[in-house]
Amino acid sequence: MVGHSDSRLFTRVDNRARTAAADMKHNNIMFYICGTPSSDIPAVFGDMLNGKESVEHTNRIGENSKYKVDTNTLCVPREGMELINIMDKGLIQDWDAFENLMEYAYSSCLFTDPKFHSIIFTESPMNTDKNREKLMELLFEKFNVPAMMLCKNSAAAAFSCGVQTGIVVDSGATHTTAVPVYEGYVMTGAIVSSPMGGDFILNKCEQYLSENNIDVIPHYLIANKKPVNAREIPIWSRKNTVPNVTNSWHNYMCKSVVEDFKHTVLEVADRDAILSNLPTCHYEFPNGYNQEFGSERFIIPEFLFNTNLSYDLTSLSRIVHLCAEMCHSKIINELYANIIVTGGNSLIKGFPRRLHSEIAGNFRNISRVKLTAPIDSSIRRFGAWIGGALLATTAKLNHLWYSSNDYHENGTNEINHNYHVNKFRLNIHR
Repeated sequence: MVGHSDSRLFTRVDNRARTAAADMKHNNIMFYICGTPSSDIPAVFGDMLNGKESVEHTNRIGENSKYKVDTNTLCVPREGMELINIMDKGLIQDWDAFENLMEYAYSSCLFTDPKFHSIIFTESPMNTDKNREKLMELLFEKFNVPAMMLCKNSAAAAFSCGVQTGIVVDSGATHTTAVPVYEGYVMTGAIVSSPMGGDFILNKCEQYLSENNIDVIPHYLIANKKPVNAREIPIWSRKNTVPNVTNSWHNYMCKSVVEDFKHTVLEVADRDAILSNLPTCHYEFPNGYNQEFGSERFIIPEFLFNTNLSYDLTSLSRIVHLCAEMCHSKIINELYANIIVTGGNSLIKGFPRRLHSEIAGNFRNISRVKLTAPIDSSIRRFGAWIGGALLATTAKLNHLWYSSNDYHENGTNEINHNYHVNKFRLNIHR
């Protein structure tokens, strides 16, 4: 450890304007300070491996920086820029890039000095002691924050809905997880996960488009296009001034097109629905190709719920049931009565309704099934971040803050000891 932090120490967080909140996901990291707009930063970095680019572009971190960050900067084609995701299933993998992202967040998004703000981080239930200690070292040694708090993202998502006990179904990019929360404490031994998340559905979309000879041409390649009728060959011309981009960057731009197709076209049908009787959806791709999508737009997300299609994968309703079964029998009914849906993949139209009907229909011995899925897409997608922002301003949780003084006196081991011994009880209604 280096010398003590020069930042002013406070062990109680009485001034709400001092507190920041951050939520780490596979594809993005959310930052917030009370009184300022929130910032959604991609967890993807452009890495200039050769240290230079063929044309001049404004870089919001620094003119000579190796890293490129934020949505606008990443979407500019640059020769030799590889895209690297610094997160994997909610865990930090590239700490140098993460440090650059934190610097960018404070200087260009939050416009503040970190030494004036305590910060609460939400973390994956699968986070490790080593990662937790490394984050602590970075925050106290590099950014001189006065205090920090860690909480499980599932507990924070439950808190955002005013729930102490329930099952949080988090359907994100890499996987869907059912997490039991009892009185604000995440029961890690009963977590059940499935690889059927947003990326799984994106792969199914790409497979469908490829099998039907529908080309995915990203916007950056298109100079102009002409209107054509549905299913006709598109008429478009390619830009001739595009630099020699890397495969990783090109694939990232293609993925953004497929993601737009997914969120615009796909819909989850009701149980036993006759797909041919359901409405179609018109969609036009960047190169001008367009058509009406019918039953296929319901078949693709059906993999999430129909075990006959997903083969050896477990349906989402089944992982909720397995999660509840692993908990004490006395709280099972309370868990089913408080199912909270969060995560970007749950934004597929009809997702919450179908999940509720599957749970209620397949497990009829349950006395009551209640599912909460906020209508506002931003609240559902960023439930953990919203809960973390609320926790950051809750005076009853002041004892859970770990101060700079604690760090310099006890080191990193103390936070893991406290983390495992002290159950994170929210006491929302008290």
